[in-house]
Amino acid sequence: MAAGSLKLFAIGGGELRTGETLTFDQQIVAFTGQIGPRALFVPTASGDSEGYWQAFSAVYGRQLGCTTEVLRLLTDPADAAAAAGKIGNADLIYVGGGNTLRMLEVWRRLGVDRLLEQAAGCGQVLCGLSAGALCWFRFGNSDAPMLEGRSGIRTMRVDGLGLVD
Repeated sequence: MAAGSLKLFAIGGGELRTGETLTFDQQIVAFTGQIGPRALFVPTASGDSEGYWQAFSAVYGRQLGCTTEVLRLLTDPADAAAAAGKIGNADLIYVGGGNTLRMLEVWRRLGVDRLLEQAAGCGQVLCGLSAGALCWFRFGNSDAPMLEGRSGIRTMRVDGLGLVD
């Protein structure tokens, strides 16, 4: 990937469904340079939450004019070709929040990490909230232990995709 070609929005927190991130969401859509861009939602970190997908579809689809699609990797696993097709066809890829560690483990097992790295190299807009923001970096601090119910451990280092040092 050429220096300066990465198109990334990392949103530290906020609630998509209540409009807390709407200013960022509008900028993300505009950054694609497309009218009615194809927006792919990847809810792996939330366990493929249907409610999260519905919120994304409402904001990015109905409110911001995108054509929306979802890539469920836990509840409706797609084969490698289907995942590659969805990722390759997206103008923007939005990764939802949740358990960063579990998400990255699933991605690496299925090869989705490599597909997302290819998308970055093709100039697709990458974005996400919380876990979906952290995943793009070389590493970060995650609350995955608390999400998994581990006692005595509040946070841990998680190795991300490394698109940003």
